[in-house]
Amino acid sequence: MLFRKLILLTTIFISVSSSAVAQTQPKPTPQPIDPAAEEEKAKKKKEMDERVVQMLDQSVADANGLRLAQNRAVVYGMVADLYWKYDDKRSRELFRNAASEIITYNAEAEKERSDSTEPNFDFGDQGDPRNDVLNLVAKHDADLALELLLQTRSPRLADAVAKAAVADVKTDGVATIFDQDRARATQEIALEQRFSQLAAAGDPDKMIKLIKDSMAKSVTPGLISLLQQLNQKDPKTATDLGASVITKLSDADLARNQDDLRNALSFLQYGSRPAQPPSPDSKVKPFAFADASLKDLANKMLNALLVPSKSMASTMMVTQSIPVLEKYVPERIALLKQRDAENKKSTPTEMRGAMNMQRAWSPSSTPEDLLTQLSKVTNDNEKRQIYPILTSKIGQIADEARAKKLIDQIPDDKTRATAQEQFDAAKIMRAAAAGKIDEARRLIGTLTNRRMQIQRLVALAVQVRAKGADKDIESAKLFMTDAKALTKDYPDDEDDLADIMEVVRGYSAVDPEIAFRMFEPVINEFNDMVQASATLSKYNKRDRTFKKGELVMRANGNFGGGLLMFRYVQQIQLLGKADLDRMSLLADRFGRGDTRTLVKLWAIQGFLAPPPRAPGPGSIGVANTVVLANF
Repeated sequence: MLFRKLILLTTIFISVSSSAVAQTQPKPTPQPIDPAAEEEKAKKKKEMDERVVQMLDQSVADANGLRLAQNRAVVYGMVADLYWKYDDKRSRELFRNAASEIITYNAEAEKERSDSTEPNFDFGDQGDPRNDVLNLVAKHDADLALELLLQTRSPRLADAVAKAAVADVKTDGVATIFDQDRARATQEIALEQRFSQLAAAGDPDKMIKLIKDSMAKSVTPGLISLLQQLNQKDPKTATDLGASVITKLSDADLARNQDDLRNALSFLQYGSRPAQPPSPDSKVKPFAFADASLKDLANKMLNALLVPSKSMASTMMVTQSIPVLEKYVPERIALLKQRDAENKKSTPTEMRGAMNMQRAWSPSSTPEDLLTQLSKVTNDNEKRQIYPILTSKIGQIADEARAKKLIDQIPDDKTRATAQEQFDAAKIMRAAAAGKIDEARRLIGTLTNRRMQIQRLVALAVQVRAKGADKDIESAKLFMTDAKALTKDYPDDEDDLADIMEVVRGYSAVDPEIAFRMFEPVINEFNDMVQASATLSKYNKRDRTFKKGELVMRANGNFGGGLLMFRYVQQIQLLGKADLDRMSLLADRFGRGDTRTLVKLWAIQGFLAPPPRAPGPGSIGVANTVVLANF
């Protein structure tokens, strides 16, 4: 007994002593800041900032030498976007310069349209820089974006917007002819609403005025977002305005206006979502429309869909609306299902194909559904469109037995092989995301598709490199060595070039020196491609990639139509992030002034982009992605 007491006392003493020692232990001393190192760091940052500003100013000077007003607008817009962090006053000035060039472009485009004898001139012209530039403005200053939106609106577009507020698209038994002006007006109204929403954010009075002004023009799904924002500040007013919105839409002649019919479906889809709990930082309930008003809208929509019509849009709308309307008016849904069955019996072959594709694209369709659908499709073109959707959905399945069963049921040999490849690639991604790097590398070795091997090795290397430890960096280099060994020294075709540029993408994170060495010889290939395309474009009136001998630029990354060079904007951005000065020197080797200006701007975009994030759970290869707001 004495011995046990002694042990107990000793234990208590040790515990108390340990606690006391722990409490008296000094806190870790913060590492002292080295003033010299900090001063050197600040000096380098200042030098790089000055270097970037110098490059941006040079891009503005280069823009003055461009032939096309639309290209000058694009360059001014891109430079203004990048300049914002250094001098927002200068940025606004450049955005206004871009707007002036857009006005010049509008006048030139209108003259070209009136002079052109091509019946589909409007559909072929993809060079309008206006929306892309305005989106860059809105990123920084929504009020300025609204001002420039109105300033740069062409007379033809202004007229279309005015007509859209009162137009009534009839669908009385015949297919509606696509109205290009109305489509552009709808897009313009949506753009104005989005900019107005950004400008009114946080101000209930502005938000209320915006909602009322928007309702006066048209009731669109964009109002839902506005009502949600107002609900956070003024729930009662949001509820009242929401009721007015549904009333106005219910009062519309849905049977005669396809836009209103589609909008009604969007509002009903929003209302039929599962109830959303309040966000943790808000005591306000999520915005919702009154059930009674939604039921009234559903009844009116169902009535409109029961009106006889031979319009393909109306026929497809019947099928699409059944699941939603069944939630609101189940007692009447049998009538709509009967109409749907009648429509399908009398539906022309080409319309049935479109409806089949609509079902295939539905997010709710399963691989089993698609296989059943394929067994009923006789049109080879429809099958070719469904196959990629099927293989993509199979690739997302984690259950290997289910995936194998589905793959075996695919009737087309080539598609069956593609589905197996995509499933194997997804399996590698899951292994890597789970930290099973050796398993992922082993699975890559079993792939028979060389390109997929390269892509998976690069993705694996980037993910491992993001961990940052010395052993991880060495492993990443080994994976990249394996990937590089699968590429050719010089490309024989576009596939070979894609492989090389994928390895460049990986090395830009793992070993930039090798990335630059691989990229340098490719510049000559790019120069040849662009110049050859410019020459051929002169003899093809339908080719809008070049105009007056100059590449038609875009500010959103969708450059150059099918030009191979512009598939690799991300690689140029990543190289700019790795070493801006070196990438700038390489940009000078691009032979044409238009491409040289773009390459330099892409390099600056990459340099100024936020540092890449480490990949999270369930992801692979995202650590090396440069995310830009305008790309």
